[in-house]
Amino acid sequence: MRRVLALGAGLLAALGLGVPAAHAEQPRDYFLDAPTAGTFAHLDAYTIGAQASLENRADLEPGMSMLHTRLSGIASYPYADGSLNMDARLFLFTLGGSLGYRYTYRDHTFKPGEDRSRDARNDREKAGDYGTQGFPYYEGRLRLVIPLGPLFLLNNGTLRYEDRNDNSFDWFTATVHDSGNVFRYDATLFFRHRDFGAIGPAFRYMDMPRTDSKGQQERVGEVSVGLVYGTRPGLIKPRGGNTDLFLLQTLFRPGDADYGLHGYHLPMYFLAVYRATLRLD
Repeated sequence: MRRVLALGAGLLAALGLGVPAAHAEQPRDYFLDAPTAGTFAHLDAYTIGAQASLENRADLEPGMSMLHTRLSGIASYPYADGSLNMDARLFLFTLGGSLGYRYTYRDHTFKPGEDRSRDARNDREKAGDYGTQGFPYYEGRLRLVIPLGPLFLLNNGTLRYEDRNDNSFDWFTATVHDSGNVFRYDATLFFRHRDFGAIGPAFRYMDMPRTDSKGQQERVGEVSVGLVYGTRPGLIKPRGGNTDLFLLQTLFRPGDADYGLHGYHLPMYFLAVYRATLRLD
C-alpha cells in the first residue's frame, strides 16, 4: 500500500482503451520504461485509502542511471503511514531503502492459539473489538528488470524490519506475522503493448517470524500467486511530464483461512490504484 509503490509501488483496470496508437502521445505501457528526470507530485486513490508523494529523479548518467528520492504519506481505512524513500538505478538493477512510521488504528493482535482467521477478524470488526499500534519500519530492496521484447520480467527482493506487535495482522501484505525481519520476493512476467498496457502472472514468496499456538516464535514461508495489470487510462493529457496510471494487483492463497484482506471473505490480496502524476519543475 505504501509504495505504490513503491512500490511500489500500483495497478488498476482502465476504461477507454480503444485509442489507436497513432493518437497516443504516450504508450499505455510507459510505466515499464525508465522514467524521465525531474520533480513530480503523485496523487493516488486506491481501494481503501489515498497516498500523496513528492518525488525527485536526478540523472546520474542519462539513459543509464538515476537517483530517486521520495517522500510519501498514506491515509487509509486501517492505518496512516509516512516514509522517506531513496532508490538508485543502474541499468537493469535498482537498489533502494526506506524508513517510515505506521500507525494502525484497526489493529488485530492475537494471543497464542487464538483464532486469527478472516472470519475471526471480520467478527472483531463488526464488534469494534480491535486495538491500535504504532511502529517504525526500515526496508532495503533490490530490483532486477529483464526486457524480453513483448515480455518484461520484473523481480523485487525486499528485506523489511517492523517493530510491530507479535502475532498481529499486516494490512500491507494481508497476513499475520511477528515483529522482526520479513523477507519478500515478488516476480511478475508482463506481456506489454503500447495500445493496451501490460498484464501478467504474479508470484510472491514471504519468509517471516510468526507465533505458533504454543507461544513459540518460528519462521514460516508463504507462497501466493495472482495477476497484475496496468495501463495509462488517459484521463490526464500526457504533456510536459504529466500523466496517469491505472493498476490492479491480485494475489491468492487457496485453502489458507488466515490469509487475505478479510473484508473480501476470500484468501485474496486485492489492490486497485489510480495515480495522477504532475510535473512540478
